Formats: sequence, structure tokens, C-alpha cells
Amino acid sequence: MISLDSVIADTSALIGIDSQNPGPLEGKCAEWVGNRLADAGLAPERMPVVEGRDNVIARVPGDPAAPRLVLLGHMDTVPVGEGWTHPPFGAAIAGGRLYGRGACDMKAGLALAINLLDALTAGGRPPRGDVVLVATVDEEAPDMAGAHRLVESGFLRPDDQVLALEPTGMRLRIAQMGLRWLTVRMHGRMAHAGRAHLGIDANHLTAKLVDRLKTVFAALPYEDPVLGRPRFTCGVVKGGVATNVVPPSCEARLDVRIVPPMTPKQAQAMVERVAAGVVAEHPGARYEIEPLGAERPPVRAADDAPIVRGIRAAYQTHVGGPVPVGGADGHEAYTDASMVAALTGSTSCTVFGPGATDQAHTADEYVPLADLDLGARLLWTLTDNW
Repeated sequence: MISLDSVIADTSALIGIDSQNPGPLEGKCAEWVGNRLADAGLAPERMPVVEGRDNVIARVPGDPAAPRLVLLGHMDTVPVGEGWTHPPFGAAIAGGRLYGRGACDMKAGLALAINLLDALTAGGRPPRGDVVLVATVDEEAPDMAGAHRLVESGFLRPDDQVLALEPTGMRLRIAQMGLRWLTVRMHGRMAHAGRAHLGIDANHLTAKLVDRLKTVFAALPYEDPVLGRPRFTCGVVKGGVATNVVPPSCEARLDVRIVPPMTPKQAQAMVERVAAGVVAEHPGARYEIEPLGAERPPVRAADDAPIVRGIRAAYQTHVGGPVPVGGADGHEAYTDASMVAALTGSTSCTVFGPGATDQAHTADEYVPLADLDLGARLLWTLTDNW
């Protein structure tokens, strides 16, 4: 069995390692994970991704004829930000919650995976199929370089059952909303603000673009039964040179979330059409659109995939009812499992883990200790019944 005390201790230790991305990144975290796995009697391997940043891989061998259970856990976190009342690297426990940056996203899930391999090794009984942990880098960045390297390396097999232990509120994330990030640059013409009619206000062009895109996305006819409707956000806007100058340029970074049957290319084309319409109303203006990061199409795991059936059976055993699917399960947040599915075409990749996406990326991020307890029991049963 998996020790809950050990899971809490390992989650706390991982929270105490600053692995912000951008920031210190995953070096110290990867070193800790490798040492922890070695102390458990495993032989961790390094998979170089980019200079100084390695995925860490460990496995407990089972029947080579059975599908492997591949657990994904990223080591990086988003930046700390402001507004904390608990120390972001302090791993404070209060009110049944463990607090800190990365508590739920996703050092708790990584700790669960480490302790599963530890428990399997200590038990001396081989699992039915190989159980593999891949601790990845760069999940919180646009390129998701760790997942890309994992696929490019040829490490994964067609019948691998892939589970990312990301925060889902202990709900099964069987489907994943697609995502396209875009950088749009509007170019106008600089002029004295007192003679504004001689210029072209690039900030105004960007405001028009964002407003029209909100309307266009709200009118799309697509609604998925699990994922809901497409979503559009302008996350960053930077423009202008001075208060009394007509802005000659403005840059906006757009976050476009899509559902089937939409594709990232279709989403980009939609933004381009709206941008072209805006600049056409202002002769002399122009625009540029540049993709930011990797394409992330919508993906869905198959209902009959062994990993899906296994999670459902384990949840029924311990909770006494069907595992919730859809709703507030965090399907808006793209994960390494989603990227693996997108790059390989696998329908055996899913997400299930402790903590809720509502707490991820927030001040006073936390994971409920009850989720760690249930997660430990479910993961052990999933493996035992493989």
C-alpha cells in the first residue's frame, strides 16, 4: 500500500523546491526526484530535453506482454505571484489543506506517483504490467518541451496507458479542450495626440479586434457535451510610447480554447479574418499574427481504454459510486497527457488527480489532504487490478 504520511512528506519537500517556470526551472527538483527514486531502490534515468533540463524516468517492471501504465508528473510550476497569506514554499498545513506553489499543480500528483513506485518496489511483487514514471520539464510553458521530447524519443509504445496525475478535483478528465496561443501585432501610424487625425491608433485597432473576437466566439455554434463551448481571452496587451502620442503599434497575446470539430489552424484563420477586417477600415494600417507555442488540438480518451476502465473501477471500489466526468474537472487546462495524445493519436491518455484546477496558479494554492488519501488508495487499486 501507499503510505499517506510519505506522500504528504514528499509533497511538502517538493513544494519547498523552487521550480518556477520562467525562473529557477526544474534542475533542483529533478535532482531531488532522482535521489528519492534511487533511495527507493529504483534506477532513475535522465532524458535530456534542452540544455540543463532533463525528464526523469523510472520504472517497476512487470509482464512485458501487458500494456504499461505510464504516469506523467511535471516538475515545473507557474511563477509565485502576489497575494499569498501562506509562505509559497513553506508547505504549511492548515484546515486539512497543504499549501504552497505547486501544491496541486502538480507536486502532489508527482509525489503520489513516486510513492506508488516505492510501494511496488518495497512489496516485492511485480505489477501486472510495467509501471513507469516520467517526471517532465516545461509543462507550464508554451512549447511543452518535455512532452514533445518524450514522444520524439520513441520511448512511448502504442499500447501505453498514460495518466497525468494533474489536479482534477478527483474527477475523470476524459476529454480535453484544445488551445491555440497567438501573438497579434497591430501597426498604425504615430502622430501628435493634438493632431490625432493624422495618425492611426494601433491601441484602438487592437481594442476593436478583441471586441469583435469576443462577439465572434460567442456566436460559434459548437458545444461539446463534456467540454462546453469555445472560449476566447486576450491575456496581454502592450502598446503605445507616451500619453500624448498616437500609438504606432500594439501587441496582444490571445488565448483561444476550442472544442471539436474546431482545429487550432481554423481558430488561427478565424482570428486572421477578423484582424484583416479591422485593418481594412483604416487604410495604412497592417497586422501580423504569430503562433505562440505548440498547437494543442482537442483530445478525448476512449471509454473502453484500460486506463479509463481502471480508474472507473477503482473509484467505484473506494467511493461507492461512479467517478464524476465533465463539469468542473479542469478540462480547460492542457496537460502533458493531452499533448502526448495529440502528438501520437492515442486514445489511451487521460487525467485524474488530487486538488482542483480552481486552486492551480492561484495565491495560496493548496491540495486537500483528503485528496491525497483517496488518490493513494485509488492508484494502488488501479495498479493492483491492472
